[in-house]
Amino acid sequence: MPFSRFWCALLFTMNAFVMAAQSSPVAVIDTTLGRMRCKLFEQERPTTTAQFIALAQGTKDWVDPVSGVVAHGKPFYDGTRLYGIPAGVRGGSRTSGTAGLPGVALPVENNPVLRYDHPGRLGMRRKKGQAGTTEFMILDHANSEDDGDDAVVFGQCDDESLPVVTAIAHRLAAADNHPERPIAINHVAIVREGQTIPPVAPDVSAALIVPKAEPMMTQTAQAPEPTGPLALIETTVGNLSCRLFTKESPIATAVFIGLADGSKEWTNPVTKHVEHGTRFYDGMEFDRVIPDFVIQTGDSTGDISGATDIGFRFKNESYPGLSYDRPGRLAFGNNGPDTNNSEIFIAEHPMRRLDGGFTIIGQCDDASVKLVEAIARVPRDAANKPITPVKILRISFISH
Repeated sequence: MPFSRFWCALLFTMNAFVMAAQSSPVAVIDTTLGRMRCKLFEQERPTTTAQFIALAQGTKDWVDPVSGVVAHGKPFYDGTRLYGIPAGVRGGSRTSGTAGLPGVALPVENNPVLRYDHPGRLGMRRKKGQAGTTEFMILDHANSEDDGDDAVVFGQCDDESLPVVTAIAHRLAAADNHPERPIAINHVAIVREGQTIPPVAPDVSAALIVPKAEPMMTQTAQAPEPTGPLALIETTVGNLSCRLFTKESPIATAVFIGLADGSKEWTNPVTKHVEHGTRFYDGMEFDRVIPDFVIQTGDSTGDISGATDIGFRFKNESYPGLSYDRPGRLAFGNNGPDTNNSEIFIAEHPMRRLDGGFTIIGQCDDASVKLVEAIARVPRDAANKPITPVKILRISFISH
């Protein structure tokens, strides 16, 4: 091939590649709290993207899950409620508790492999090996916890969208997903290369937002106040003070105190040596910190799942009126019901969805909640582990 023809062919190939990259459609998602723009991975995730576009534009019929009426030419996402999740926001459901259209699922597209290794990832949520058809999430930070079975990555939102995602997630998390005014999608526009970005869509009427808000959980019993000793958790960035619920959670608080002061035996998960008189938490890092969610510690191997064996397990405890109805709850993490051992966390906000699943052992004071907020926002990696370690120096207990 002549030299000039070679370069012409090369330039044509390069231009075609650039045009292909530029021709990816963009989802312009207008919400009641701002606009998000997300490039869709149409080539990498053709089926998932086609479904999302068809629902957004109303070119795909769908059955209203409440009325049972078939909707023709009606955009699915307009007027749907947004929810806060630990790593961002989720949306795309027209009724509570669903992750798509009844009886319909998509094949999971996982080739090429795309991970949640960038802030702004757009993913279609899935369950039991099948992608849902409507419910999606947008992350405001890299989060490897969502890699794998949680959702199929099919888009990337731009940097200007990230503050909007964070603002929505924060407002919803602080209100335990029950804000005074719901936050919803006004409209999703699909814009292709050469098309003009549309003006911002007007806010949808609050009365038309679906699904309707679920009523806040009410407590039939009066919330108890902690009367046990004060746990003083000294860390490398400040002190946390949490009063213990020794009356309400006697087994769990006894385990916590015993591990902290060395009076309880435990098995080193690496050496299998039984430790006697060894203070478990001293020197341990907070290995999972997520803004608007929790700070977590208590696993010497760094496994946040709660699956690490330290020689014992104990059952969950509950008490009438004791719930995640306020910020600063200190609790045991686990790997499922009745699998508690050493992992603990402090919740940044009220989170009634955790009620019954995780034993509450203490209540941290207001100053400690401020420190929890600060720790949750330190620079961290995609696994939500602080880049500069935040460590527990010592835990001591102060009686009345």
